[in-house]
This record gives sequence, structure tokens and C-alpha cells, in this order.
Amino acid sequence: MSTSSARGRLSAEDVVDAAVGILQDFGMGDLSMRRVASVLGVQASALYWHVPDKQTLLARVADRIVADVERACAIRRVEDLAGRAEEAKAVLLRHRDGAEVVLSALALGLGGLGLHRLLVDAAHTPEEGERALAALLGTAALRQQRNQAAALGLRLGPDVQARRTGAL
Repeated sequence: MSTSSARGRLSAEDVVDAAVGILQDFGMGDLSMRRVASVLGVQASALYWHVPDKQTLLARVADRIVADVERACAIRRVEDLAGRAEEAKAVLLRHRDGAEVVLSALALGLGGLGLHRLLVDAAHTPEEGERALAALLGTAALRQQRNQAAALGLRLGPDVQARRTGAL
């Protein structure tokens, strides 16, 4: 946690840090304002000084994930669309429910816009960037959901099983 919380004051960064931790440990389904408050040892009402609602909190989490993508692309000096999409996919898959969080924030226009810019800027046309973004988020979300289902021991359909084993 930040220095401000060590002195007893909660910051917006503390709230996002706690939300990212909950997301990583439990997934988006268990990320609630009440749970974030519990992790931080405060009442849920204290969070609303820093984020007005859960959608805004998810948007800030999405922006944190996208910042990881931007950092990875900058460090590796990835300029082309395919390379940026691969970096983005790798980062999204490292964050539990990362694709779903970013997709949700983008759909509402509240966050994740850096990912949109990153791909559109590398594309030949805005439409190509949009298609790459949709393919990236769809592929990553599908993969994350299948991995989570398999980890829970849920039975996957024969087509999914064949794709996971490389038979298709």
C-alpha cells in the first residue's frame, strides 16, 4: 500500500491496488466495493471518496492492466499491430479476468482506452485496429473462461477439448 495509507489515509491508488489483488485472487465475480473495503479495513462508504461506483473502479483496474500492456510494448519497442496484439494478449492473460475487465470498461467508455489507441495507432486503418482489438479481447476472454472452467473441473465440450489438446 502507499505511504498515505500507512499514515491512516486512504488513497485512490490504495483502492485500485486492493481491487487488483481481489481480481487476481478471486476473479471479477467476487470483486465488490464491500470486499475492497474489507481488505482495506474501512467501511464501504469510505471508498466513494475515491471512486463513485463499481464501474469506475473496474475502469481504473482496466487502465492499470492497459498500463502494463503499454509498458511491455515500450520496453520491447513493439511498433507493429501484430506485435502489440501479442503483447496485449500476454498481459491480459496474466491478469485473472483481465480481458473481461478491459472489455467491460471499453464497452462503457470508462476505461481501457489506451489499448484501443495502442492498436489503432499501429494499424493501417482505424477499422483494422478495431478488428484487431475485438479479436484480441474475444480470444483472450474465451481462453480465460475456458482455463477457469477447466481449473474448476467443469466438463468442456468435445470441440473445446479437441482444441485444447491440439486435435483440431
